[in-house]
Amino acid sequence: MKKITVRHIILFLLLSFGAHAQQSAKYSYSLGGEVLEGFILRHHESIGYLIHGRPTGISLNLLQHTYGNKPWESIFNYPDVAFSLSYYDLKNNAELGKMIAVSSGMAFHLLGRPPFKSDLQFFLGLGLGYCTNPYDHDTNNMNTLISSTISYNGNFKLAYYYHVNRFEFGVGIKGTHFSNGGIKKPNLGLNFVSLDLEMRYRLTKDEPDYLAIEQKLGIDKRIHWGGTFRIGWMEPQQIGAGSMPVYSLAFLGQKRLSLKSQIDFGVEGFMNKGIAYEVLHGPPIGGEPDYKRIGVLFGHELLVNKLAVVTHLGFYVYKPYYPNERFYMRVGLNYYFNKHLYASFALKTHFAVAELFEYGIGYRF
Repeated sequence: MKKITVRHIILFLLLSFGAHAQQSAKYSYSLGGEVLEGFILRHHESIGYLIHGRPTGISLNLLQHTYGNKPWESIFNYPDVAFSLSYYDLKNNAELGKMIAVSSGMAFHLLGRPPFKSDLQFFLGLGLGYCTNPYDHDTNNMNTLISSTISYNGNFKLAYYYHVNRFEFGVGIKGTHFSNGGIKKPNLGLNFVSLDLEMRYRLTKDEPDYLAIEQKLGIDKRIHWGGTFRIGWMEPQQIGAGSMPVYSLAFLGQKRLSLKSQIDFGVEGFMNKGIAYEVLHGPPIGGEPDYKRIGVLFGHELLVNKLAVVTHLGFYVYKPYYPNERFYMRVGLNYYFNKHLYASFALKTHFAVAELFEYGIGYRF
């Protein structure tokens, strides 16, 4: 059997993309590259010794431009869908190593209507990161930022672009985050802010026509009641104890405000086996040895087709043990399979301190 080489794989991808582009005349595509330089945020007083210089990075991007073929594209002013491969040099190879990330996201046009000659864009993306030198008890116990080889990656960027023929030139401010969500400790997380320079080249000379919504879309503004079950994993403060499950069950009301927005409100309970381990094996911290929690929440969902960007703010009304904030936050995504069933993926934090990533399933009536 003939050996499959990297060259064969690259050729297959190029041919596949070419065929897809021919069949997808409703869209156009751009290839781009960006370079960046910035600084690591010292979000914890104990990480100063890890910061040795200004991180730099490069990224290769593929963008799909939308034209209103689906209602949500026109509603959100024809956003671009992006796929990226990125490399970051953290300027401390001995303790932090390098980061490689694959991610996808969406860029929203904030100024003007198409065609976009000059443009201010806000980009939001999620992906996975690979760390070349994570924490290791024996060989690298100084890296308290990243303790696992694979971590989650989040990005946001505000940038200005100017178009010259088929080229786009951009400059912006970018925020980048890496964390494993507490599944393995230590996990203080890596955050850095950078100045970003980008150039893009549109692969097709002619663009499809921009389409507007021809009729007014109706929305259901009734309150819909339902629930969400979530599960995640976190390691207790005792490093090496291993990851332990965290369960939550929420009873929610959801009310649609517009084509783009929906509010959530409700109550949820938590059973955190990681905190239970700390109660049994850790030093007394104060409060009652009860690892259960009950919270009330209020939040918002930005609705983009079947996807929703979720932001929740909650307050523990019952939290007898563990000395962290009574307020908690949740940032993530919901995917709606239909008007009743949805899947959830979110990061739960106590402000700047990540607690865990949650995976959930929900149903509303």
